[in-house]
Amino acid sequence: MMTTRFEPVVNADNKGKSQVELSSNVLANLLNSGLLHCGDCKSLNSSAKAVLWHALLESVTTNHD
Repeated sequence: MMTTRFEPVVNADNKGKSQVELSSNVLANLLNSGLLHCGDCKSLNSSAKAVLWHALLESVTTNHD
């Protein structure tokens, strides 16, 4: 059996950053709760931007009574 070892490269450019994939429901919940702000989301590909944009529009058009 071959084993691999993950050794992440941490340098000044990426220290303190991570890249994750979230379901659109989790993203919407984080945005709606205020735990995540759209300004915190950087370096997004076009698909991720579309999902974020949709989640933001949904959050401002949904009645939060």
